[in-house]
Amino acid sequence: PRTAAEVLSGHVMLEVRCIDRVMLTFRQPRLQYGQGIHNFFCQHRGNRFVSSALMLPMTARFGADIRHYIDTRRLDLVRFTKGQSKDQVAKEYLAGHHGGECILFAGVAQEKNRVWRTAQRQDRATGKRYPWLYQEPAMVNHWYFYGFDADFGPFHIKFCGYFPFTGQIYFNGHEYAKQQCRKEGIAFTALDNAFGTVSDPAAVQRICDGLTDQKIYRFAGKWLARLPQPFTRADEDADYRWQLSDGQIEFSTTMALDRPVSGRIFFEQLIRDNLDIGRPDKVNIVFGRTIKQRGKFRTPGTFRTQVITTGTCPCLYLSCKKTHDGQYLKEGRALRTETTINQPRDLGIGKELTNLAAMAKAGYTANRRLLDAECISHDPAAGAAALEMLTSPVISTTCTRVPGMRFPDPRVQALLAACCALALRPAGFTSRDLRHLLAPQLG
Repeated sequence: PRTAAEVLSGHVMLEVRCIDRVMLTFRQPRLQYGQGIHNFFCQHRGNRFVSSALMLPMTARFGADIRHYIDTRRLDLVRFTKGQSKDQVAKEYLAGHHGGECILFAGVAQEKNRVWRTAQRQDRATGKRYPWLYQEPAMVNHWYFYGFDADFGPFHIKFCGYFPFTGQIYFNGHEYAKQQCRKEGIAFTALDNAFGTVSDPAAVQRICDGLTDQKIYRFAGKWLARLPQPFTRADEDADYRWQLSDGQIEFSTTMALDRPVSGRIFFEQLIRDNLDIGRPDKVNIVFGRTIKQRGKFRTPGTFRTQVITTGTCPCLYLSCKKTHDGQYLKEGRALRTETTINQPRDLGIGKELTNLAAMAKAGYTANRRLLDAECISHDPAAGAAALEMLTSPVISTTCTRVPGMRFPDPRVQALLAACCALALRPAGFTSRDLRHLLAPQLG
């Protein structure tokens, strides 16, 4: 192959669309603002004043419950240090895992998070002092639980150890698909978090498309119910419940190539022909969003194309606000195109997990538009082949010779321009209409 279009049209052995890495945030929506916290401690729990002093016993009890959970199950507690790779530690535990559903180990790390504090304020009119809630960043404990699920494979859940105890859930959609393939007896070879070959491509795509928001809700609810909770049963009965929302979701399109050299050729042509695709006037081709560079409603963000070469593996990244598109080679054998959505509202979609289908449609559409733009940038439309068909004579089935169009002829160009201007008339056009447009172009 000599162009990106030729690589994608004739050298792709398998194409799979699948959700890749997922980071979901869970929180108590009624405890994210001052009035809601006041209602929790004063109206629900019956305290006279709200204060950060009321949060400390909850933090201590939650930490004690976590340590009791770890001790009773004889889990290892890993104290993560700055710069330590948590994923590498998890891989070491997964290497010795027998395959059953369980929590593999727990971890704790000091990380920055916004927490609630109480300060004394004074009423200017009466001089009376009163407590005032405010937020500030602080280094607090974050608790990690790394586990293995029978349906979703490896995952981990992170809790902030301080009120209001927000958290995150991480898993990988490709690991979910692999688990389902094993259950259904579908043979496959894996490329890290991707498929290299599969015995039934249609069934694998059906499995990937079947990862819905309801399945994720059930998965998250099952493991949150098994882990220690900072809130009591009475709090839950008063409708203080976790709410899941999108933190970061990657929607990937993976194309397994026939040979590694095809991937190298693709990137060589891609870099040569599409180095400017991250510019504001080109970003809307991929994301379908209007980019405004001036005026009151100027689109925020930096628009650029990054081509990063680490060793011999080239990568391409382009961004629109907080949504990113990336391309790279997976183990040198598959082309990965993925859209990472960090803020769904950039695409006019809500953050709630119930909008997963809309986010998937936007993500996969961005992948396809990027691939299409890369294909036509070097060879617009059908290129030389289309021009040859237009200008060469044709022999019909009745042996009638139809002459080709003399494309460079000035009269032909004028006629095509006039037809374009008249193409949208619902009632058609007459020769008189055509002459009014044709004559000025011919002088």
